[in-house]
Amino acid sequence: MQTNQVQKVLDFCREAGASDARVIYNVSDQTAVSLYNSEVDKIHNASDCSVFLQLFVEGRYGTFSTNMLDDDSLRKFIRNAVQLTKLLEKDECRHLAPQHLCYKGGGDLKLLDPAAGSVTAEQGKALAMQIAGDLCSHIDGGPLQSCETEFGCSVECEVLADTAGFFQTRDASFFTLSAGCSFLDKDGSRPQSWWPDANVFYSRLDWRRCAKTAYDRGMERLGARRISAGKYDVVVENGSVAKFVSPLLSALSGASLQQNNSFLLDSLGKKLFPERLTIVDNPHKPSTFGARFYDGEGLATKKCNVIDEGVIGRYFLTSYYADKLKMEPTIDAVSIVEMVPDAGDMASQMASLGKGVLITGFNGGNHNPITGDFSYGIEGFWFENGRKQFPIHEMNVTGNYLDLWNRLAAVGDDPLTLFSMQLPSVSFEGLSLT
Repeated sequence: MQTNQVQKVLDFCREAGASDARVIYNVSDQTAVSLYNSEVDKIHNASDCSVFLQLFVEGRYGTFSTNMLDDDSLRKFIRNAVQLTKLLEKDECRHLAPQHLCYKGGGDLKLLDPAAGSVTAEQGKALAMQIAGDLCSHIDGGPLQSCETEFGCSVECEVLADTAGFFQTRDASFFTLSAGCSFLDKDGSRPQSWWPDANVFYSRLDWRRCAKTAYDRGMERLGARRISAGKYDVVVENGSVAKFVSPLLSALSGASLQQNNSFLLDSLGKKLFPERLTIVDNPHKPSTFGARFYDGEGLATKKCNVIDEGVIGRYFLTSYYADKLKMEPTIDAVSIVEMVPDAGDMASQMASLGKGVLITGFNGGNHNPITGDFSYGIEGFWFENGRKQFPIHEMNVTGNYLDLWNRLAAVGDDPLTLFSMQLPSVSFEGLSLT
């Protein structure tokens, strides 16, 4: 569907009686190849071409989608959708985003690999087979029992347009590799490890690093033991910090705030955390998963400090929740999350603390979005003199997010940049482990 056809859909919406409409037209191709040891376990390919409609009709709002894209089918579908929307309750907070806050165009985030369309499932299989071959060479006579590898490819074209004149196209590609390993320890336990690689560009995937990291991380987990419950200084590895950051971001969303389901209610502009905590939304980072010029309703994104030296600097408000809260819209959610460092990498933080617990993963647990209380199972290592001594397991970290982040001791300079949560290792003082 060309851009003029998207405009045609908007015209159909108006003809059918919609006051306003937003159209999201999406074309996507996805491929995944999964291997168990060196055998192909699953090959998945999906192609989709669909239209998602958001209709505003006489103060009412409805959402609909279809993949029947010929003119006659679309006209009939949209007429029915408008009539169905008229049956809903009025909600005057439902409307298009204010146009003065919407993205006006210009710039290229370089999110599409020019070679993406030529990458085949056979090429993906070949990469996965290289990982599997490397890992399977360790199986005979060793603690490694099995491995699972996967290649994924996604290529997408999206057009977002509305009846107020917003009209933008976004093309993107994303490629992933992953390796998972299952080991048999001497005590009969079965530790597991997993590691991904990901990039906008196919040629930048590194299967060797993926295989080696997954295997090495698993081997380090052998011989894990418990330590006594107590208060410990803790370093959280960069790949696991999102577990502690994501609840902060969720608590700042319009839905959570409007529904009183947030431990950060009425926090905007307030200093709730130490000065060393600055969380940045950096949406225009080129060739990075999550980069975008606008959100789901066209609101322009910009670099900003979500938490600025401990002060809450932004709520994430769509036009709907902004109206509900009688505030100005911002954007629907973060794009690319970063933190401002004040220390070195994970090793230097361990050296600075001397001894404590290094958390390298979480398994299970939950948090209360209203109070901020949390409890998560952890895995990781005991360290002394800044060095790992032995792996630990069957431990939980418990606390409250407001207290947790006020125990922040260091923010590292070693972000993991594979995905949109580009977070470094961080250190905390005196966390409760049980």
